[in-house]
Amino acid sequence: MEFVFGIVILSLIAIALAKTTLTLQKQALAKSTQTLLLMDISNAADIIKNHLQAESGFHFLDSALSAGAHSVLLRDSTLFLDGALLARNISSFEVHSLSGKAFSINICAHNATGSQTSCINRVGWLK
Repeated sequence: MEFVFGIVILSLIAIALAKTTLTLQKQALAKSTQTLLLMDISNAADIIKNHLQAESGFHFLDSALSAGAHSVLLRDSTLFLDGALLARNISSFEVHSLSGKAFSINICAHNATGSQTSCINRVGWLK
């Protein structure tokens, strides 16, 4: 009887440890996914900023940016630079002129489940 009781206790401990491990793995996956999303939109914002800083002006209308030889377009939650894929799961993309030759880039993206939105802002100066 003591043997069976010991097996039951060890089984309960093993189940509790397995559930704890699963929860920790889910949290690690969520953090990794969020980090990748932020890196993706941060890289997109930096690329756009670098292209704009080489220009003397730009036009932004209806989620489409035209600046010199380059164009950035948000279509179906996907951001394209000159027709090439730049970022996915984008919920909003805006470029604003600030005072003088300064500009601001705002990019927001949602995670794969759509439950959380993250935004990146970059400021730069035109040539």
